[in-house]
Amino acid sequence: MIQLDELRGHPLFKDLSEALLQWLREQLTEVSIAAGEVLAREGETRSHFYVVLQGEVAATKLSRGQQIPTSRFIAPSYFGAVSLLSGTPAPGTLKAVTDGRVALLPERAFRELLVGSETFCRLIFHSSFDRLMNLEATLRNREKLAALGTLAAGLAHELNNPAAALVRTADRAVDALATLKVAHIELRDSSIPVDAMKNLEGLGERQGLTNVMSAIDALKRNQAADALSDWLLAQGVGKPWLLAPCLVSAGILQEELDPLAVTLNREQFAAAVHWLASTLELNALMEDIRVGSVRISGIIRAMKSYSHMDQSPQQEVDIHEGIEDTLIIMQHRLKQGVTVHREYDHSLPHLSVYGSELNQVWTNLIDNAIDAMSGKGEIVVRTYREMDEAVVEFTDNGTGIADDVMPHLFEPFFSTKPPGQGTGLGLDISYQTVVNRHRGALLVSSRPGQTTFQVRLPLVSRPG
Repeated sequence: MIQLDELRGHPLFKDLSEALLQWLREQLTEVSIAAGEVLAREGETRSHFYVVLQGEVAATKLSRGQQIPTSRFIAPSYFGAVSLLSGTPAPGTLKAVTDGRVALLPERAFRELLVGSETFCRLIFHSSFDRLMNLEATLRNREKLAALGTLAAGLAHELNNPAAALVRTADRAVDALATLKVAHIELRDSSIPVDAMKNLEGLGERQGLTNVMSAIDALKRNQAADALSDWLLAQGVGKPWLLAPCLVSAGILQEELDPLAVTLNREQFAAAVHWLASTLELNALMEDIRVGSVRISGIIRAMKSYSHMDQSPQQEVDIHEGIEDTLIIMQHRLKQGVTVHREYDHSLPHLSVYGSELNQVWTNLIDNAIDAMSGKGEIVVRTYREMDEAVVEFTDNGTGIADDVMPHLFEPFFSTKPPGQGTGLGLDISYQTVVNRHRGALLVSSRPGQTTFQVRLPLVSRPG
């Protein structure tokens, strides 16, 4: 049995009367623990209060597949009050760091001691409050870092596609330029008539797939290329199967080349076709490079705007730009099967807000909507003005939110996801940002097939 002197020396019990100490000793059960031993697992229901008499115990919480350290309890210490007071499962896993001893106090006796000792009660509630605040702060930072990591991974993926395409296209462009130089020399040496050259130059200004051929499916385009290749071969053009696809992509068929074939001799016509195909290919590759560069530039611009780099925390912003930047940043999740419909009221005035924080709200709400639809469905983003407020709504066609879940949505640590897949702070952070930071409101309504999160922001800025 635990000695009374050991209990008297514990900070939690130092002010207890001798009678209470004697009673407490009878209620406690001493247990030896070994390093690495798990005392309690996250999500389990606990029925005891733990008093650390000797050794050290560490607390961790599972977040996104990793155990995150949250607290360390070094003797003389204690833990387990939060679960008993709130009647909720264990918020984390507790594991012995060293060999040691702990004493277990049953829940019934724990509650009796709360009533019987004002000092004990005050210490328990004070320490529980501090530990919850520290846990929330730790997980908030973890949630923000995890969200940043997810966005960074998505951005890397989005940037990699156009960047890799640019590298491949640039390599092809180098080869195409070299081919064009050879074709230009052949064309120059063939001395074709001026009128034919003007006609050829006009054809060379065609843009790939911008004409009627862009509406033709791949099969018909291949058939047209085969027919043109056969005709070019008959006209004495070497390797026409390499030239015909490029000509067809620009909408150039036999009908447009017939006049040149009639006007020019076979050598001149072959040189003209080689030059034309090389010019069109290089032009098409340069257009691909331009499109890829614009795509990369757009992603970088969206990221800079999303984070409001090089700007003060509070800015006058068009909320639609923030939403659009967020949608670009989250494209890696949306493109897997989510369709976004926009119903914007562009007459809304600019708002004075904390831009990057508000963009995090849009991110959380869109991310939740995607999860609610299991990654496939429709999201409607709607904005409008109501009295002196700007209203932003995100509606998804997922399964909806259960009635018993609704009252707890914005509570910190509350989550319907399995342990480790979320900290339960995304909506809490959004609520704090909208309500406390911007003096707005965050509301939700739900039924099967339609869940709407509504953000209401004052048109006259009243940030916190």
